[in-house]
Amino acid sequence: MRVIATILAILYACIASVSAAKTVRGIATAYSKPGQMNKTGRNACGFNPRRLPRKYQKYFAAMNERDFKKAGRPCGKCVKAKGRKGTVYAKIVDICPKKYCKSGHVDFSTVALQKATGYSWDKKPISWRIVKCP
Repeated sequence: MRVIATILAILYACIASVSAAKTVRGIATAYSKPGQMNKTGRNACGFNPRRLPRKYQKYFAAMNERDFKKAGRPCGKCVKAKGRKGTVYAKIVDICPKKYCKSGHVDFSTVALQKATGYSWDKKPISWRIVKCP
C-alpha cells in the first residue's frame, strides 16, 4: 500500500511540474483569420469552431509540438501571451508541426497576434504561459 502511495505521489509531482504556469520566451506567428482555426486541416483538439464562445472563435492558438506534449495536451486551456503591444489570452486548439514551430513558438489567429505584438503577420518575440481561460 505504501509503495502505491509513493508512486502516486511521484506521478502527481511530475504532472504538477509539467502543468505549472512557467513563463516561456518565444516567437509568435499567425496561421489564420478569426473563425478559421481549421484552415490548415482539422484542429488537433477536435473543437468545432462554431461551438466555442465568440471570443475564442477570434482568439485561438496552436502550440508547438514539444511544448504541447510537455504540457500534457493542454486543449481548451489558454495561452497568456505578452508582446510589445499588450497581452492576449488565446484558447489552445491545435498543434503547430515541429517543421514550422520550434520549442517556445506559438502560432496565433491574426487578431490574437496583432493584439499582443501590433502585427497580424511575421515572427515577433513574446513571453507566454499556459493558464486557465478567463
